[in-house]
Amino acid sequence: MTDAPILLVEDDDSIALIVEAILSSAGAPLKHVISAADALAFAAQEPPALLVTDLNLPGEMSGDALARKLRETQPTLPVILISGDFDDSSARDDLVPGAVILPKPFRKAALLEAVEKARAASA
Repeated sequence: MTDAPILLVEDDDSIALIVEAILSSAGAPLKHVISAADALAFAAQEPPALLVTDLNLPGEMSGDALARKLRETQPTLPVILISGDFDDSSARDDLVPGAVILPKPFRKAALLEAVEKARAASA
């Protein structure tokens, strides 16, 4: 993994703890924030190597909108969108291009596979 951190944007503490544990055990530095505003502030100071964000965030900006905003300055930023609301496959077509979709709940192997897919898609 790279020295730049993975940026995790998740307001559900239980999900955040799981993702942090999985990615930390894989040797990835990680920064966890709970809102798009916090994510934008962090990314302005330290561009992330990967964005893992819930699709439904508190506030006015969705995870998809956050990813699009971050890609304005980091066009090749790998993105993983996580959500329990991916029942309708047609809605996926409107999401940020190249994003890997990870439905909740997920297992450790699925998250690690999503990280690899997201990095490969942005390479």
